[in-house]
Amino acid sequence: MKYLKKSCGINYIFILCMIMYLGDTLFWEHLPVKIKENCLSLTFNSMMDHMLHGSFDVDPETVGQEGFLRNGHVYAYWGIFPALLRLPVIFLPHGLHIDITRLSCAIAAILMFCINLRSISYITTRTASTASWVRSLLFVAVAFTGVQICFLCPSLYQEVCLWALVFGMMFVYWALHSCLDPEEAPKALIWMSAASVGALLTRVSMGIGTYGAETLLGLLVLWRCWRNTLGAPQATVRKWLYQCAVAIIILIVGILLAAGINFERWGNPLTFANYNLYLFNEQYPDRLIRTEHYGLFNIQRIPLGLIYFFFPLWFIRNGDHLFFQDAFTRLIDAAELPPSSFFLTDGVFLLLGWIFVSSLMKRALQPRSMMVRTSSLAIIVGLSVPAILMLMAISMNYRYRAEFYPLIIFMGFMGAHSISLNNGCDRKWLKPLCWGLVAIGILTSHVVLILYDVSELGPATRFLTNGVVSYYRSKFCI
Repeated sequence: MKYLKKSCGINYIFILCMIMYLGDTLFWEHLPVKIKENCLSLTFNSMMDHMLHGSFDVDPETVGQEGFLRNGHVYAYWGIFPALLRLPVIFLPHGLHIDITRLSCAIAAILMFCINLRSISYITTRTASTASWVRSLLFVAVAFTGVQICFLCPSLYQEVCLWALVFGMMFVYWALHSCLDPEEAPKALIWMSAASVGALLTRVSMGIGTYGAETLLGLLVLWRCWRNTLGAPQATVRKWLYQCAVAIIILIVGILLAAGINFERWGNPLTFANYNLYLFNEQYPDRLIRTEHYGLFNIQRIPLGLIYFFFPLWFIRNGDHLFFQDAFTRLIDAAELPPSSFFLTDGVFLLLGWIFVSSLMKRALQPRSMMVRTSSLAIIVGLSVPAILMLMAISMNYRYRAEFYPLIIFMGFMGAHSISLNNGCDRKWLKPLCWGLVAIGILTSHVVLILYDVSELGPATRFLTNGVVSYYRSKFCI
């Protein structure tokens, strides 16, 4: 009876989450589907229409200054997956003008939530009864903090991030399988490769991370098959090798697709965007000079990236200027509002991730433990790449938080599994600390979401001449 009541409670919360995600993404200001004339949110409609005619450019009137002008045609740098979602819409009357951005964002948010629920179920299925609170903790954390909340402000930019996160969370789900059940790793590689291709064709920075993680894990799995470290029958080993081959083929197909798209857009299969052709450069001519001197990615920006994503002091005024304003102006095109910190919105996952890394360092070198350790390190190293790239990027925008989440969520889930198996739940301080961090995450995630909804895009310095408090007071008419 107690289990039944608990199950019913979780179902009620699940329904509440669905209503909340739909409400946030669909009904804040507009209907889920609208007829619009030329505007940025119709860019993927235009992209799909042009692809049906054999080209990869878009209408200049839709993409506006977010486009790239090359050889008389205007291109968008976003991946084609969101455009493929418009395929059924294009054939409807006025299909080119049907804006489904909000509907697409809502579907992506719900899919991401469901995938993360599957991950929670997988890692808590075989844990001790004393760790039952961990399942509840993860459920609340996933449903009401961080990745699930901070992007519920639908726009074309967020749509790309949300679908990239769907593939990122799908990758994490199967990465958990590959780490915790080595016999299942070859099968998991197939699904991870599908997720990697989806990520690459949606948001390349996310795809680079998943491709890197799968490459490292795949090499590890092939070595295990070659050495037969699990002592499996030869028929099973052949099956594993076949599954690895399927995963490799899927990855190669994804690379060829991306290379073909890049060639059509930029004339180079290895170029994902040529910012020398960016139309926004007309409004910000200093960006070309900055790019020439420091490049799109530069290690000198890492301290500023840490400040932007983790220690948000950059928006505070220090006399007649902002903290670190000289360094940001010299190295970075734009630091975008709102200020936020992973320590606040995702503190519980960072804590669980730290516990997991600590357990890897302390764990006895049993064969099974070594497999978990090596597989996990392969995933962590690969998924760290997008996060490091964002720390070095020439622009620091709120939506770039997306690249950190597959790494944060993977390590958090592995940390939760670790404390459940190794009696970490017996630490009296751990449970209240985790719930406290979740409470902070719920509050700050929703506050940041509201601030993001009213914030203007672009360099924040021009909006903060009178301070951040004055800026947001004007937005809320206070």
